[in-house]
Amino acid sequence: MSKANSQKIEGRSIFIIETTAAGVKVQTGFLANDGQVHAMPAVFPTLQYALQQIDELKAHVINHFTEAASVGVQVIASQQNSAEAAESKEAGKLH
Repeated sequence: MSKANSQKIEGRSIFIIETTAAGVKVQTGFLANDGQVHAMPAVFPTLQYALQQIDELKAHVINHFTEAASVGVQVIASQQNSAEAAESKEAGKLH
């Protein structure tokens, strides 16, 4: 790439974490100061920095699993409430 075509992008490295049906999906990226997200591999210049980032990623992944479990419990409770309401309605018709 020639110097004329290069441009400086400022921002920070990020983890892009999603909860999917298969589990928690993690990607690395770069969030530019202008708000654009660019696909980019994670680069760890020192062991200390790498371990800090891994610890942070671990905390985020745990939070995603915790949130997914909470949503799952809410969905199950909602389904049970709907089933109980339908049973009560059906029982009321029989009287």
